[in-house]
Amino acid sequence: MDAKLWFWTGALATLAAVVACGIRGVRAIRAGDVARHRRAMVAGALLVGLFLACYVVKVRLLGVEDRSTWTGLDHAILYVHELCVAVMLGAGAVALSQAWRFRRALGAPPRIPADPTALPGRAVHRIAGRIAAVSGLLAFLTAIGVWAGMVLRA
Repeated sequence: MDAKLWFWTGALATLAAVVACGIRGVRAIRAGDVARHRRAMVAGALLVGLFLACYVVKVRLLGVEDRSTWTGLDHAILYVHELCVAVMLGAGAVALSQAWRFRRALGAPPRIPADPTALPGRAVHRIAGRIAAVSGLLAFLTAIGVWAGMVLRA
């Protein structure tokens, strides 16, 4: 196993942790625990940021993968994975921007108000959060396929 494959193994584990944070955050908000929801989502976002920073370093130190031996299926799985990641990042950014508005509206410590529908941007936050959660899970599942192909070619 070469250094790039070790990197992608760690990236897969990191993405699993991001998905776990998302699941924990969804469960927390369904239980009415805004603080735990926020902590889980912030942890997931920090893990995504950490991965992106590590990826930049990886490309500078190790370069990009040689995809000349990849099959059409390998490329298709990669492209679907990248699309899922892009959707996750975009929807997560929208949900985060709305969460900043909530923080200003709710103050600290954050709590669900008596009428949560009165929160500005609540519907947008929920839809964006759901899109981010589903696309994150799909990104993880397709990442397994990309990683498995790398292992088989190694």
